[in-house]
Amino acid sequence: MALIPATLTTASAAEAPAPAVPSVTTGKQTTDPQKVRDFWTPERVARALANEKKDRARVTRDAAVARAAAEATENKDQSSSSAPRLTAEAPRILPAKKTGVSTTAAADVPEMPVAQEVPFPQNAPATIVGKILYIDDAGEEHGCSGASISADGNNTVWTAGHCVHPGDGRGSDGFYDLVLFIPGYKESLDTPGEYDAPWGEWAAQSFVAPEAWTQDKDYNEGDLATFTVQAPAGYTNLTDTVGALGYKFGYGSDWPDIIDSGFPGEGYNRTDMDGYTQFYCTGDVVDAMNWNPLDNRLEMNCDMGAGASGGPMATTEGQIVGANSHVETDGQDQRINDHLYSSDHGDQAVAVINAINDAN
Repeated sequence: MALIPATLTTASAAEAPAPAVPSVTTGKQTTDPQKVRDFWTPERVARALANEKKDRARVTRDAAVARAAAEATENKDQSSSSAPRLTAEAPRILPAKKTGVSTTAAADVPEMPVAQEVPFPQNAPATIVGKILYIDDAGEEHGCSGASISADGNNTVWTAGHCVHPGDGRGSDGFYDLVLFIPGYKESLDTPGEYDAPWGEWAAQSFVAPEAWTQDKDYNEGDLATFTVQAPAGYTNLTDTVGALGYKFGYGSDWPDIIDSGFPGEGYNRTDMDGYTQFYCTGDVVDAMNWNPLDNRLEMNCDMGAGASGGPMATTEGQIVGANSHVETDGQDQRINDHLYSSDHGDQAVAVINAINDAN
């Protein structure tokens, strides 16, 4: 697999100073992978889904604080916004030949802010997206979404930073435990309230997140992360099993025809999301604060909520450009619109994907 290394977006790199590569935090999950899989009983998964709404409220409050700080910088020195930027990209990879693989991709997509159920959730590329489960320091269960991403080693997941680390300054010691990725995750048809893992349960191994998240909890640029997984018995690697989305990092915050997907347990004015079903929105993504060059978050009209965090915002060519991070709420933690935000996937995202490739 050929990955395109970090480059400059300027016409002549020799005429501009090389951009500084942001620092990242690495960590490992040392719990035995089979113990990770065994931990996630249906009862614990149900508790993780129940906690997702509480998690969404906390993340949204933290992001609002970050947004206020960004607005305060509007009239300050903004010279860093014109500095050369890093870029990195890789194409989507289809799974090894299997039945039930759909490779059709529309040239453009309609504006669909009201999320719909994914029509063929057990066909590629839908199976690339999965559920992430983890416990925090208090031992409480939580859930997010994520996606298999094209990377060296063929066993890598992309998600939001807050799905693997609290951003509390602890660095390598802060990564969550019992982290599990379940591609194509769904509710059991035979036993409602339980879940099926038709494409295996993949325990996390190594984590990479930007210091902008682990140290600073920066929702503008840092709420992104990646981790490698170990193949369960009977599987070769994640990419061969379900495929992998590519990525296009460092190319700005405005994108037409984006497909956003995840496993929401709630949504804006929705009562039909259960945390077991994959939903998707389509439409354009814009710079959330175009008037402030220091805040390049991605904004999409999509009513998915808690549980969809970490799910990919991807082009129709299957390249990740963002990951679901947070929404907007009022003083009573009630969501006020269908805006769904991602951190800017620029220099920080390039540093993270390059670090995980180097480690593999």
